[in-house]
Amino acid sequence: MNGSDAAPSEERRLLCAQIEQCYDQLPIALAANISIGLVLVVLFSGNIQTAVLLGWFAFLALVLFARLRVLQAFRAARRRDDFNQDAWRRPFALGAFGAGLAWGLAGLALFDPDSFPHQVLLAFVLGGMMAGAIPLLSGVRHAFALFAIPVATGSIARVLLAGDEIHLTMALTMAIFTLAMFAVSVQVRRVFREAEHLRRRLAAAIEGSQVLEELIRRDSLTGIPNRRMFEEELHKEWRRAGRESLPLSIISADIDHFKKYNDCYGHQAGDRCLTRIAQAMQQALSRPGDIVARIGGEEFAFLLPGTTAEGARSVAEQVRSHINQLQLPHETSPVAPMVTVSMGIASSDDATVSSPSELLHASDIALYEAKRRGRDQFVVAGECVVRPARTQS
Repeated sequence: MNGSDAAPSEERRLLCAQIEQCYDQLPIALAANISIGLVLVVLFSGNIQTAVLLGWFAFLALVLFARLRVLQAFRAARRRDDFNQDAWRRPFALGAFGAGLAWGLAGLALFDPDSFPHQVLLAFVLGGMMAGAIPLLSGVRHAFALFAIPVATGSIARVLLAGDEIHLTMALTMAIFTLAMFAVSVQVRRVFREAEHLRRRLAAAIEGSQVLEELIRRDSLTGIPNRRMFEEELHKEWRRAGRESLPLSIISADIDHFKKYNDCYGHQAGDRCLTRIAQAMQQALSRPGDIVARIGGEEFAFLLPGTTAEGARSVAEQVRSHINQLQLPHETSPVAPMVTVSMGIASSDDATVSSPSELLHASDIALYEAKRRGRDQFVVAGECVVRPARTQS
């Protein structure tokens, strides 16, 4: 995607986020509108004809009900897979215009020429409606203008009809206030867009850093954890084992005579062998907390939280079984005609082990002992238990 394609795409995402935010705020606005409308009906009941007052309130209620139905439809559509926020911009703007007409009619119909206090109260309410609409309507282009222009026009026109100096001053003040609200609305829209843009960039950066962090903790060839991740998990699990008095076991493993394998079959075949061995080792693990990592060229290590030496012995048996099932030829191996693995096991329930590094060192010593005894077997640190090599048929 080139720069010209990316810019409209980002612009569209910002607009969609603004539309969703506006609809999310709409319930509060609808509740405020109907509440203020009821207050005005009560306060003006003795000054405005009942038919006019109730007619205006009925129109307001009808507009708010229509906006509520649009909101319900929006919420239902948002749950569908084919939801398109941009398609809901026009219904929202039309709802804002309907509300603006209702409150603009209030400025005309509820104006009491004989009660200046009521006139001031009405001007205060309508000005408050415009100011309160800024956070809700600024997110959708033209929505605030569609609301504010009818409100201001109705109010200013009715005040101008009074014709005296005080009312002319009120009309001028209302006009200046309306222009100020337009300026604030533009500023709010800009601030929201900048904030949403920064939020998206931050989310993308966090996601990217998490992906990068995961990549640098994984072996690029086999896809399993690397030495860095193994050592991090080892220290974490060691601390947890100490807190909860749980055992922790490690299995160190080497592919037997892997250099001879590379020399015979080539490095590309060696890479494929490493990958298949790693997959077989991973498949041998049955618990989510167990991990196998590639910590060197042909070197692997298993971390088995909550596992005793006896449990690790069972895991080693499973690992040997899975690798044997691969039947990978190794013609130059002095151990067997197939690829084999030697393993050393160490567990924290051994009294001589007092740190993660000592645990890993103990498994390495057991691995060396397995190699010394002929390979294709495993040895448990501190024990003279050796698994015999595979019997040849």
